[in-house]
Order: sequence, then structure tokens, then C-alpha cells
Amino acid sequence: MMKRDWLLLVLLLLILASSAFAQGDTPYHLKLLAVYEDEETYHGSDADLYLELKKGTGRIFLETFPLTKLDTQISTRFAKDIACSHFKMDCSQYDFIYTIKAKSSIIGGPSAGAAITALTTIAVLDLEYDEDIAITGTINSGGIIGLVGGVKEKLEAAAEAGIDKILVSRGTMLSEVVGNNTIKVSPVDFGRENLSLEVKEVLNIDEVIFQLTGVDLNNKEIVVTEDDQYTEIMKRLQETLCNRTKKIEQELEQENVALSDFVINDTRMKKEYAFNATRDGDYYSAASYCFGTNIQLKEQYYQEKKPAIGKLHQLFNALDRKIEALENKINQEKIETIADLQTLIVVKERLNDVHKQIESFRENPSEQSLEKSYYLLAYAEERFFSAVSWMQFFSMDGKKFILDKETLSKFCLQKISEAEERQQYIAFFLDPSFINGINDKISTAKMASEDDETALCLIKASQAKADANALLTSLGLNNESILNVFQAKLTAVERVISENSAEGIFPILGYSYYQYAKSLRDTEQYTALLYLEYALDMSELGMYFPEEQTFRQSISRTLHPYKDWLARLGSFLAGVVLTLIIYYVFKKKVHKKKTNSKK
Repeated sequence: MMKRDWLLLVLLLLILASSAFAQGDTPYHLKLLAVYEDEETYHGSDADLYLELKKGTGRIFLETFPLTKLDTQISTRFAKDIACSHFKMDCSQYDFIYTIKAKSSIIGGPSAGAAITALTTIAVLDLEYDEDIAITGTINSGGIIGLVGGVKEKLEAAAEAGIDKILVSRGTMLSEVVGNNTIKVSPVDFGRENLSLEVKEVLNIDEVIFQLTGVDLNNKEIVVTEDDQYTEIMKRLQETLCNRTKKIEQELEQENVALSDFVINDTRMKKEYAFNATRDGDYYSAASYCFGTNIQLKEQYYQEKKPAIGKLHQLFNALDRKIEALENKINQEKIETIADLQTLIVVKERLNDVHKQIESFRENPSEQSLEKSYYLLAYAEERFFSAVSWMQFFSMDGKKFILDKETLSKFCLQKISEAEERQQYIAFFLDPSFINGINDKISTAKMASEDDETALCLIKASQAKADANALLTSLGLNNESILNVFQAKLTAVERVISENSAEGIFPILGYSYYQYAKSLRDTEQYTALLYLEYALDMSELGMYFPEEQTFRQSISRTLHPYKDWLARLGSFLAGVVLTLIIYYVFKKKVHKKKTNSKK
């Protein structure tokens, strides 16, 4: 009897343990739309995307039937990362197993990116959704849905497959042949009038998730508030650079240096931009315009005075000594906040630019290269002056983080990895000559990493990543659609700045780029998009670094990765206790019944 009781108890405990520690492997599914080539003719095709989550460490696995091109593998990782970053999801506790099944060999490409990002979000958050809706569109930084080709063929394939609702990127247009003319047609109209399809245009992943689930995940009010300390310091920086403009102009006048009509008109325009930006409280943009003016005026000064090679050597050598002195001073700064880190990044980048100008001069110091040397010297001197001016931001307060050498080194390598991933991705679509600048920045970041110049590594890797993102975002855009994309990207940046500011992490560099992008919106739209990419990347630095913790916070943080396991263990132990209580109560009743029967 005793043996049977123990067997019963063990069986109960095993059932309880399997229930407590079982992991549900729920497959999630969405329809994809693709194109394939048959004898130089494109045809649409439907396909299926599946995702399984497993307890893991954030790894990504992709199976495709039939095989697809390598860019599908890279775009899958990119799309998953966008989902986790955009919705602030902790994806490190899962492994992601994606499966794409198609009826034929589909053309490799990033058009599944939006669907992969959406399905990843749905799976991690375990949202209810309509899996009968299909999506075609790329996914870009900031969660922007990008344009893809073959949309007409994809809509026709959707109708043939019995799909009733399709999501496409806003701004998509189809080409229709009417008589002898080719006209542009909205996919919404084409789907409704020709295929009885409901086609919805979406601009970002928030709209996609809403269409699929009816849930608005980012419905918080976005309030971008400029930090008072930032305003005060940036205003001083602007005054420093713009007062320098006046000083250089006075020196030119005293030296009777004549300016060309082009320089007169261009500097007048930049000064007007600076004045308007200052009036509007956009001190970073004003400082940038004054900086550009200063370079132009100094170059004209040297062009007029024509210092000889020997004098140029003296001036560059003097600048070299100034750099060494400033770097020694920087190395004494204690880097504790994100503001400190971004200040260090800005100063290091500017000093690196100065080094490059000096090296360029020393590589070819000849009479034939004097004209170029005058510009190199003007740029180097003003870049150095800008670096000194930015040192003021070391006085800004902020939340403290762990920013030691080891932590920064790891972050540097991570940013290089992110930049290389984007570079490999964009290389599938553009000629190598278009990405030479990205490759150069990645190379600079790697060399900086080897030299323990982590701040320089961070800015160059971040710029390379942002450059690639800007190119990806710009693919297929025209003058009409770029305005929609700019506004969507602007909103994404504003949300990130707002969230970080609310946590006491004001991104001084990200906010500065954001302001500058807005100032360029009406005149240089593609450059404005690039600066929004810089703003987006440099506004999220806080997410990469651990905060300084109290002892209680430290214990909580240490246990956080195991909270799910601990919860299961707690449930198991509670079940054990309850099972033992039931067992002994039952046993006591049996014993009492036996005792009473003996009486």
C-alpha cells in the first residue's frame, strides 16, 4: 500500500512539472505576395510565411521552399530587428524560426520585410490577428514601409488565391496601358475595379499592425520638449561660431581681401539662414550655417594671401599640436552620461576630420597643390574650432550609465556589425560605387576599434549604418512620395526623442540632427532624410548601455533574465506544496477511516 501511495505521488509531481515547464510552440502565419520570372515575363504568386518562437537567445533561423537568394536571409534579420527595436520588445529570450513556402522559385528580395516585421511583433506580443490579410512592402528604419515592384502581378495573384485584402506601401502606383498610352493607376482603384480586392495603403509598421490586429501599439502622445540645459549650451555654441563669422569678416576687411561675387552671395544666403534659425530657436542649424560660412571665408583669405609651402607647414604643425593638447584634455573627462558620450563622439569626430586634412596635406605638399591646401587648412582650422566649442556639452547633466572602456568596446563592435549588415543588404540593389562612402566609414570604425578609439568607432559605424538606411529608404521614391516618407521618418524620430527624454536621457546629437533635418525639408529633401537617419540612430544610444544601479536594482536586473524560469519554478513549487497537502489530507482521512473501522 505504501509503495502504491508513493508511486501515485511521484506521478502527480511529474504531471505537474511537465505542465509547469512545457513551452507552447505556436506557429504564426501570414500570406506573402511574390513575383517569379518565366521566359522573361513576370508573374505574381502567393506564398506563406510561418514563424515559430522557441525559448532561446535571439537567434534567427530561416527555411525557404524552394530556396531563395541570400538577400532574403539578410532582410529577415533586418525585419526582425526592426520589430524588436520599434516596439521596444525583449527578443533576447526567444529563437525565431521563419519558414517561407512558395509554389515556385520566387525572386529574392526584401518585399517580405513588412510581413516579417508584422508577424514577429504579433508573435512576441501574442496578439490576435487576421491571417487572411496579405502584405507586400519592404521595411526600413523607423518602421517605414517601402515601395516594391511587381505590385500589379502580386494583386492579380492575390485575387486568384482568394485573398480579399492587401496592404501596400503608400505612394505605390501601377502602370496600365490604355490604347497607345501608359498611365499611372492607384493600386486601390485597380484592385477595386478589376479584381474585387480591398487594397489599403500603409505608411509604417504601426498602421500594418493596426490593420492586422485592430490594436494601436504606439498610441501615446508624442511630445518633443527641448531640454533647458541643451538650449542654453547650444545657444552659447551658436553664438561662438556666428561671432567668429563676424570676426573673420572684420579681418578680411582689414586685410583688404576681395571676395568673389559667388562667395558674397553664398555667404549672404548662409547668414540669412543662420539668422532665421536663431530667431526660431534652432541654434544647432544656425551654428551649422555659420560653420560653413567660416570655412568659405577662411579659404578666400588664404586664396588671397597665398601663404607659401613653408608657412602652410607651420600652420598645419601648429594645428597638430593643438589637437594633441585637446585630446589630452578630453582623456581627463569622466564619461558618465549619454550627453557625455555624445559630446565625446562629436569632439572625436571633428578631431579625426582635422587629422585627415593634415595627412592629406602632408601626402602632397607641393606648389601645384596650393589651391587644394588652402581649402584643407581653412576646413581643418574651423573644424578644430568647432570641436573646442562642443566641449561645453561636457557640463550637461543626465542619468548615469556604465560607460567604461569594456562596455564601449562591445558597443563599438555591435555598431560595426549593424553597419556591415546594412552595407551587405544595400549592396544587393546598388552599384558598388554608390556605397564606397559607407565602406570607408566602416573601415574607419574598424581601425578606430583596433586603436581603442571607441567614440570615433561609434560615430563612424553609426554614420555608415544611417547612410545605408537612407539609401534603402530612398529606393523608388519620387518628389511626391518623399514628403510622406519624410513625415513618417520625422514622427519616428520624434517618438524616440520623446521616449528617451521622458527617461531622463536627452539625446543632444540626435536632437541636433533632427532640428537640422527639419531646416532642410523644403530645400534639400534627400539630405534631410539622411540627417533624420542620423537622428534616429543617435537618439537611441541609451538602449545599448546598462544604467548605474542601486544594490536592490542590481539584484532585480540580475534576476530579470530568469524571471520566466523563476515564475515557472514558483508555480511548480506551489503545486508541489499543494499536492503534498492534498496527499497528506487524503492519507490522514484514509488512516482515520481505517482506525474507525477497527473500533
